[in-house]
Amino acid sequence: MKLPGILLLISLLLCGCAREVSPVSALALDREDDVYRLTAEVVRQDSLDDAASPAYLSATGRDLPELLTNLSNILPGELYLSHAQVLLISESVAEESILPLADYLCTENDVRLSLRVAVVRDGTATDLLQSDDEVYALSELLDRAAQEGTLPDMPLYRVSEVLHADGTAILPALYLDEFGQTSPAGTAVFANERLSCFLDGDEIGGGTHA
Repeated sequence: MKLPGILLLISLLLCGCAREVSPVSALALDREDDVYRLTAEVVRQDSLDDAASPAYLSATGRDLPELLTNLSNILPGELYLSHAQVLLISESVAEESILPLADYLCTENDVRLSLRVAVVRDGTATDLLQSDDEVYALSELLDRAAQEGTLPDMPLYRVSEVLHADGTAILPALYLDEFGQTSPAGTAVFANERLSCFLDGDEIGGGTHA
């Protein structure tokens, strides 16, 4: 777990308000028929001596404001998004215009503009989010791939900027491999703010997808 997350949890425990805040490390957005499902990876730490571990909670709704409200209602404490580092979206979500989603998150005071956005290929965003039991594992994977140039470096603010420019964008794609591990799956190409196609790693950055 990264140092800022440790310091946050320590400060919360010392001030006696650890139960009043639920820090979220990652989010997954899926579409199920006419509703959306938002799943949050919540940082859980029972004591200062325990390593942080994730818990997963999901809520459904018709749009993002309703999703966040419904998610907040089932969390053990106040929804805290400032430590969220990754947003995963499924193919069904990406096939719609994602510009309203990006714009809304950019205006939320609690959401960091460096939040990384990735499209989940051949599966649900929730399943991929829950495949790793280490807090911030997804963020570290995407950070490393961006630094190495194997996946696009597309934080939230840049997604919004390029979509506003001409409706096109190239986002990193991830999938669960045959061993159930999260792996790069090339890039997700957007045109007119919607998912147009996937390109494998040998075509434009990123890992290969079987």
